[in-house]
Amino acid sequence: MLKLVVCGLERSGTTVVSELLRQVPGVDAGFEIGVLLGRTPREFLAIQPFSGNMLWNWGLTQDALAQCCDTGDFAAFYGRLLAASTVMRPGTGMIFDKTPRYLATLDDCMAKTPVPFIVTFKDPRGTVFSDFKAAGAADFDGWFDAYAPAKIGYMRLHYEQFERVRKVNDPRALLVRLEDLCLHPGTVCPRILAHAGFDFDYAYLAFRQGRYQPAPVGSLTTGLPFAYMNALGKTRSNRVREAFAEFPEWFFP
Repeated sequence: MLKLVVCGLERSGTTVVSELLRQVPGVDAGFEIGVLLGRTPREFLAIQPFSGNMLWNWGLTQDALAQCCDTGDFAAFYGRLLAASTVMRPGTGMIFDKTPRYLATLDDCMAKTPVPFIVTFKDPRGTVFSDFKAAGAADFDGWFDAYAPAKIGYMRLHYEQFERVRKVNDPRALLVRLEDLCLHPGTVCPRILAHAGFDFDYAYLAFRQGRYQPAPVGSLTTGLPFAYMNALGKTRSNRVREAFAEFPEWFFP
């Protein structure tokens, strides 16, 4: 049984949210899915690297995945996935789909399943800094010149979908800012679980060991989203803010 879908910008807290959900008894998930990117589950086998990654992420054989996909109904796909996965904890009766990419086509994905959605996001300055670290580049300014145009185009697709659900206050989509999650976990975490239909327990904030490492499990610290401030400095942070100014709702504060 699919309980909800988690999506959002890459490195904006989707893994933290998924690990929070995994604290709830009877709830589990693999790392990512991606099936909602296709018109029906039958198209999923051709959607790479998502379908290929599921063999490891969800503990599936190729034949088992093919059987999950042999349907035109997404609810049936998720039900088969729960039954076929070999990595779910004993007693798992509900799963969720955590796939950041869904945000780029959020309208379409929400039309394919009636479950709630959680959408994570963070300050573009933090996003740029995360990408800079991941790139392993030595010179920020030279790297940023080549990086920014494509990243802005990428984020524009996500922001358009984000703005739609924000402006209409769509009750099925809960928008979760990573900065708020880290600064106020005792307020935001209960809101996340309530949106999914679960009760909150403060013990969940202890975070059992995450399934996939490295993952920011247990790192709901106030400094996590703000590392860019010291690393980039004021001048470079302002440069990022000016370049990404068309995404005002994402900046914090």
